[in-house]
Amino acid sequence: MTNVGNEYGQVLNSVLTTGEGAGLDDLCQGIVQQYRDAGEPQPDAIYVDRDCCSDRGVGPVLKGFRPWTSTVRLDVFHFMRRFTRSLTTEHHPLYGTFCSKLSSCIFEWDMQDVCHLKEAKRTRLRKKHQGHQPTDAQVLASISSKELAEHCRRKTRGVEETRALIKSLLDSMWQLVDGTGLHLINHDHMSRVWEVQHFACIQDPPGVQLYTNIW
Repeated sequence: MTNVGNEYGQVLNSVLTTGEGAGLDDLCQGIVQQYRDAGEPQPDAIYVDRDCCSDRGVGPVLKGFRPWTSTVRLDVFHFMRRFTRSLTTEHHPLYGTFCSKLSSCIFEWDMQDVCHLKEAKRTRLRKKHQGHQPTDAQVLASISSKELAEHCRRKTRGVEETRALIKSLLDSMWQLVDGTGLHLINHDHMSRVWEVQHFACIQDPPGVQLYTNIW
């Protein structure tokens, strides 16, 4: 089953075949025709689970969606899955820690959004404590992870910073084991995954609005 959806979570087209890869050209060209019939411009970006780039001219995604020239990016979820599948087991006690740190290596909070949230929290704390001015530490301590995700956008860090942070993460957890001596990382598999990753393929496309305004 191959599905193609839009930024609103709507499925635009799908194909169910008995063999992998069959029918994809008709699937893609069907969507191109839908956009043409509706008078809609091509999408700014197409996110995929693989085949995000090509060293030899036009990649397979844009060949399917011809004549579009959209930016093609690898979905970060699938990028992260390549790394988490190189861990020995999802039941390892450090599995969740690794996933959380991996996400932090890729994304950073939009500082303008964070500043707005901090000011809103600061105002609320002043009212709650009869005008007492809270410290920065108190303001930060009052912000939950749920509130951060609710009110602040995230963006990718850039190729070099992402590569350096993930390498540092792997170096720090490479030899970690659980109470039975089971390693967190499958060394052979992770080494192969590291060698073939294209960090440019997960970066936010310049000028593309990745968040939908719901207000």
